[in-house]
Amino acid sequence: MVHVFNPGPGKIPDDVLKEAQSELLNFGGTGMSVLEISHRSPEFTSLLNESSALLRELLEVPDSYKVLWLAGGASGLFSAIPLNLVLHKEDVVDYIVTGSWSKGAAKEAEKYATVNYVIPVKSDFTGVPSQER
Repeated sequence: MVHVFNPGPGKIPDDVLKEAQSELLNFGGTGMSVLEISHRSPEFTSLLNESSALLRELLEVPDSYKVLWLAGGASGLFSAIPLNLVLHKEDVVDYIVTGSWSKGAAKEAEKYATVNYVIPVKSDFTGVPSQER
């Protein structure tokens, strides 16, 4: 199971925004923003451990799985997926292109594998093509 949490658009509860605002200039009494402190500092390590534990609890992630905090956003997965699933450039992966995001994902995958377009790619995306052959 993969969950991707990326920036907006999305409503953030007011109480969360207020807490972030209150700690923006002085995170955990450090005198610095969480954006400024070292990722190796005890304060950041504590934040990371607490966040991971809360995420495990919320999503019922078993201890046999790792929680990874990665940068890159949704389009970063366009390359991450084939890089993790393909061994050789000659390996064939199937893509169904139904819009601009899947088109971008398939194009990126071409760098790492042979892409099989399951249905012909159209220039306009107004719906999902019929599955009948």
